[in-house]
Amino acid sequence: MSVIRQDLTTRDWTIFATERAKRPKYECGVVKKERVKDEYVENCPFCKGNENMTPKEIFSVKEGNDWKVRVVPNKYPALEEKGVSSGAADRHIKGIHLYMDGVGRHEVIIESPKHNDSLATVKLEQVEKVVLTYRQRFIELSKNEDYQLIVIFKNYGVRAGTSLEHPHSQIAATPFVPCYVRNKLSKSQIYFDDFGRCVFCDTIQYEIRDKKRIICENEDFIAFAPYASTVPYNVKILPRKHESCFGSISEKDARSLASILRIILQKLYYLLDNPEYNYVIDSSPIDKSGERSYHWHLNILPRLTTRAGFEIGSGININTVLPENCAKLLRRIKIRP
Repeated sequence: MSVIRQDLTTRDWTIFATERAKRPKYECGVVKKERVKDEYVENCPFCKGNENMTPKEIFSVKEGNDWKVRVVPNKYPALEEKGVSSGAADRHIKGIHLYMDGVGRHEVIIESPKHNDSLATVKLEQVEKVVLTYRQRFIELSKNEDYQLIVIFKNYGVRAGTSLEHPHSQIAATPFVPCYVRNKLSKSQIYFDDFGRCVFCDTIQYEIRDKKRIICENEDFIAFAPYASTVPYNVKILPRKHESCFGSISEKDARSLASILRIILQKLYYLLDNPEYNYVIDSSPIDKSGERSYHWHLNILPRLTTRAGFEIGSGININTVLPENCAKLLRRIKIRP
């Protein structure tokens, strides 16, 4: 029998229909990213030695003369920088329509000089360098008054939207806050108005007590399978301390986040045989950095299934794996050094 669960933080519903996993040619667990063998690829712009193939470097983390993480402008940006407080984010009216110039920022974080690395398998020190780079770039972009929302995300695998297999993630800054984000902010504000508490903080406390969906935790973060997970093996990582904006994270907490992120990615890597996935750091808009009702988090969404007509037409997700089973299986996977 199927069950329908509501996400307390968004009020969205997910249908859990585990019997659908038995249908012919069912996809879950089949779609995976092939392991990359070569450490260096001649025509890859992100490989060490090919630095001249990328736009001019914005930021890097180095050991001696060697870089470990690089940040460069996206060669094919969704949004382009127009200067600090340039007024380029002003709205314009044409007939009955509203528009603005495509002002913003779109950067690529190259996570390693090696083509065959993966955040799931590299040493913890390398993941720390990547997360600290996220923090540095988020804080730097927050200084531009044209930008309202900053999104850090990773696409791993073709079905997840990546165009280059070299390990990398991206950061984008937009001059507006989309309705999708405002809706989440609104739902968390309603909960705060009703109960005087952050819905995410309450969720953390409940999940810790309930234990069924917790996968792992450390002093600063917990990782769990959400009660109304939108896709199979959906995992969320939340800071125990209330913070609405990712830009508020300390260096210590960034290293702690790197540790638990590596654990989760490694567990997914070995349980699901290197699956394709997306992850997003879901933060409040810049001007909501002190918001008491919102709580930033990192959301990991493996690409094991495809949204079909019902999901697209209704906006309701169908999940074939209960989060309790997801958490149980992931807890069993042992972490490798």
